[in-house]
Amino acid sequence: MIFKNDFSLLLFSFFTELSVLTSARTTVLNPDNLNALDSNRGTGEPERILKHGNGLSWHRVFSSSLGDGLDYCSTSAKCIPLNYTTCMGTKLPYSHTTLDLVDGLSSQEQAQEILRDWRRLIHIPRCWAVIQPFLCALYMPRCEDDKVYLPSQEMCRIVMGPCRILTTYEPWPPWFQCDNTTRFPPRCKNDVRELKFNTTGRCLEPLVQTDVSSYYYPGIDGCGIQCDNPMFPPTQRDQIHKMVGWVASICSLLNIFAVFTFIIDWRHSNKYPALVIFYINLCFFVVCMGWLVQFLPGGREDVVCRKDGTLRTGEPSAGENLSCVVVFVMVYYFLMAATAWFVILTYAWHISLQALGKIQECMEKKGAYFHLIAWSAPLVLTITTMALGEIDGDSITGICFVGYTNRFYRVVFLLGPVFTALLIGAYFMSKGLMTLIRLKVDSEEIISERASAKIRETILRMGIFSGLLLTFGFITFICHYYEGRNSDLWDQSFKAYILCKLGVGESECRMESRPSLAMLQIHILALFLSGGLMSTWVWTQTTFESWQRFIRRYF
Repeated sequence: MIFKNDFSLLLFSFFTELSVLTSARTTVLNPDNLNALDSNRGTGEPERILKHGNGLSWHRVFSSSLGDGLDYCSTSAKCIPLNYTTCMGTKLPYSHTTLDLVDGLSSQEQAQEILRDWRRLIHIPRCWAVIQPFLCALYMPRCEDDKVYLPSQEMCRIVMGPCRILTTYEPWPPWFQCDNTTRFPPRCKNDVRELKFNTTGRCLEPLVQTDVSSYYYPGIDGCGIQCDNPMFPPTQRDQIHKMVGWVASICSLLNIFAVFTFIIDWRHSNKYPALVIFYINLCFFVVCMGWLVQFLPGGREDVVCRKDGTLRTGEPSAGENLSCVVVFVMVYYFLMAATAWFVILTYAWHISLQALGKIQECMEKKGAYFHLIAWSAPLVLTITTMALGEIDGDSITGICFVGYTNRFYRVVFLLGPVFTALLIGAYFMSKGLMTLIRLKVDSEEIISERASAKIRETILRMGIFSGLLLTFGFITFICHYYEGRNSDLWDQSFKAYILCKLGVGESECRMESRPSLAMLQIHILALFLSGGLMSTWVWTQTTFESWQRFIRRYF
């Protein structure tokens, strides 16, 4: 009997305490008590109401069992039974909701239709992850005892960043204004935020999913641009791919033929200025090999694509192989070296015509300086580019190069050096041609007809070579100017296309502006024609005789 009385007393004490806790959980204080509540901060006393505003009050409901320092926030509303028990494919842990949180919402069916419209955000993975609970808390909120549980200001604000691309054409709806603390009170708990949503975001072509924030396409967090250049249709990409294969192969054969022509008769060929032709062709051969790496099995994807399927930019980067960097060195370093040797070639021509009879002695003294300049200057440019992380892949050409993303660095590391080399080369070539022309005119009555014909041939070859090389250089600069002038327009067109596919803006999705396939083809041709032009200096009778002697000697 004593035990029974003790147990009854224990139950009485428990229910008494439970009654007190329940009363504390549901009591709403008068606004006049706000100052008193502020004075209680930090004393362990629960804060039960934050403020009133715009004629609509909301209340902070105490819950001592949360353990996270947050309370539920509620306001008066008309509760109705849920006709739909799931939101965004996830079952809701309550049975009643309200339509009062969103202006102009008249039925649950209308709310479902609006939620279906918002599903287009599934193609923005980071946005989709944070906006699902927010939309459910707004359009299908929990409602009990004529009180609706409000989404917090933090739930609202966390959506604004990942979903910012939606404001490109129009602002957020009025009921999405996070500064409205009447609808979105700060520091409040909401059970919807804790729900596990089974539908994950997926990127819309031509974007692919990536977890690295630096690879994100601007405004679409969680997605990066696919490796295959979306500016060109697949048929055009294949066309460029085949073209690169043909012209790079032909150019490499011409260059390696010139290199072997020097090697088989090295004893007689190892003299300036002809020796410079050997180094130029050797450099262009390595450049061509860099372009042809993409034709190895899996080579193209290995060079220009990351493991997650996005395009390589800002290389070298951690976690990726060095294929992109190796191809960059093969193409960029040796292209700059060939450019440096071209300047040396024109200088050597100029000196050889000024120092008749003493050319070899003069050139041998300068040979070490030639090598120092031709190999070290490109090395400095290459190392600087790598240190800045400005190596970018380009799937349409299949190589990694400088300045595909940041055009400023293309000007600094490519156009600037090439333009300077062309100016210096043009100066020395013009001086050499003028010297030859004066020599022909002044000695016309003294030298033999054969010698005069030799001078005419040299003038003609130098003139044609100079004219073609300057033409190819001019074409290259025109192509770069065309790309630089229109790149912003292409970027805007691509962005509009992406937004259209997301359901924002126009109904018919197409790119209004694309790069010209013809301009790209001309650009590629100009490069490889320049390389092939360098091999023409061995297209002589002397070369034919050298190969005849070589074949007779070994075969």
